Amino acid sequence: METNKLRILILFIISSFSLINCQNKKMEDKYSWLGTISAPKEYPMEIYKGAIIADDFTYGFDAIWGTQNTGWGNEGGTMSVETSQMDIPSKLEFTWYSLVENKFYTGKWDLDKEKIKNLFAKGFIDQDNGKKTTYSNFIVGLAPKGRVVLWINGPGNQKEVGFFQAHDTLITEEKAYGNAKYMLKEGFADRMLKDPSYETFKPEIRAKIEKEGYPDPGIYDLYREKYTWKPSVVLPEGSEWIDFGFNNYNGEQENLFGESLKEDTCKKRAVPKFCGFYWRDKNKNRYGVWIDSFEEKEIFELFRKLGKEENIDLTIKVNADNTGAVVSLKSGKEELPVTKAKIRLSRKIE
Repeated sequence: METNKLRILILFIISSFSLINCQNKKMEDKYSWLGTISAPKEYPMEIYKGAIIADDFTYGFDAIWGTQNTGWGNEGGTMSVETSQMDIPSKLEFTWYSLVENKFYTGKWDLDKEKIKNLFAKGFIDQDNGKKTTYSNFIVGLAPKGRVVLWINGPGNQKEVGFFQAHDTLITEEKAYGNAKYMLKEGFADRMLKDPSYETFKPEIRAKIEKEGYPDPGIYDLYREKYTWKPSVVLPEGSEWIDFGFNNYNGEQENLFGESLKEDTCKKRAVPKFCGFYWRDKNKNRYGVWIDSFEEKEIFELFRKLGKEENIDLTIKVNADNTGAVVSLKSGKEELPVTKAKIRLSRKIE
């Protein structure tokens, strides 16, 4: 009889520990996150409805978000919520109106929950305070032809966690819910696209569209192609490379410093769109170098020439007083100069 009591006690203790561990694990798996929208500057999208869905929380979108075209991969605004800790989302659904195409798209997709959970758990070090942090925003990217990308975003870091295809759908003014009926009014898309008073486009984007037309919708697939590359900085003797931050055409971004900079090797990455870094000379004077933009046709052509099978160094060679820099792509076979990038260099930073 005593033996049975002992067994029951042991089982109770084991069960209690298991329950506590499960509860702790469940709490550890919850994170604080919000959602926002991204769309190309040349392709404004009107939000109809959508949701990022977790088991215990749904972050919703509707017509109150209005017209979105902050730029591909760029985050827009967010809506505050009362919930502070949420499960990792498992589903995405979205319906939107593509003004240029004059067409509605819709779709529902399962998310790679394990991939997202692992990225949230791993997190990264925030360079500003040296502490571990993690991602805090989901960005839903809406592109022409019904392409959808989902990124997660945190300070200096952004990663693609999903790529989906929506299908077109028909929504009439009679069928639309009240707050969304405006986008079905006759001539709405034309007014938004062609009337400068609506300020749908920034003046430079409008001028570019008038000169070159809208970008090929296939460009958003091209942006996702990856090459094996890493940044490489050549500095005057005795200098110290401090960090390197960069955004890629596919919307991803990285911030390398400290150990992550030392340990960085060639990885599968999309073509860089812009980048910047700080360095110190032998006298501990600090300087900044920024490539505010690569010329799109040139940088893609140079990466294509070197090819996806090669390890590539994006090399930036800086002169002694930080008044000039030479940029190139370098593989084991050849080195190709980058001649059309817009480079900005600082004076000595106190």
